[in-house]
Amino acid sequence: MILRLTLSILVVSLAPSAWAQEDSALSLHLSDMLKSTLMDKIAGAEIRIPSLTKLCGQAPLSDYHSVTKARLVEDRPNGVALFEITGLGMDGIEKSDLIQTPYSAWRRVMMPTHRIYPNTKLKNEDFRTSEVNVATGSAREYRGVMVSAGIDFTGLQSKQTLLENQFVVTTAIEKQPDLHKGDLVRLDLISGDLTLSTQATASETGSVGDRIRVMTAKSKKEVVGVIREDHSVEVSL
Repeated sequence: MILRLTLSILVVSLAPSAWAQEDSALSLHLSDMLKSTLMDKIAGAEIRIPSLTKLCGQAPLSDYHSVTKARLVEDRPNGVALFEITGLGMDGIEKSDLIQTPYSAWRRVMMPTHRIYPNTKLKNEDFRTSEVNVATGSAREYRGVMVSAGIDFTGLQSKQTLLENQFVVTTAIEKQPDLHKGDLVRLDLISGDLTLSTQATASETGSVGDRIRVMTAKSKKEVVGVIREDHSVEVSL
């Protein structure tokens, strides 16, 4: 009788511990699965999710033996993600349910150390690296066009004002043009094997390979040509 009572007490005392270990294993596995799913949607971000241990201990997850698949149903603006999970229930039958969890998505981005005005030549020392949560707020709206950490600003310029300690978007910077509007250029007019060179004035800004309008110096005739590596403009007749 005493032995039977001792065994009963031992089973009762061990059971909660075993359940806790199973819940912990399920929560860790599920957390990794949900993070991976969100990383597929938000490239380059470090996904952080609160502990799912409590969630795994409640219905419907408490009825799951294992979770085999997770699909993102909705990525809400308030930093909450809704998933459809699929797995095996305690009865061994496959089942699916909807669950949700808050999350944060941190991306390493570039921020100016001071205000930079339009058409300013950019330097790497003008920027610092910072982490931004792109799961909510304005960062969420622009997360697809943020300038990521590690970019080389050499040869780039600002297209608009860049504010101090604000993330930079790709549409706010551009390659420095090779020719500016008003620059004097050599214009090569090419017809077969014949080349006629003259001076012209750029009517618009552009980079090597771009087609731009130029105004010939003598005849004041506007033509369209391609900017070459030596910053001359070629027009094929």
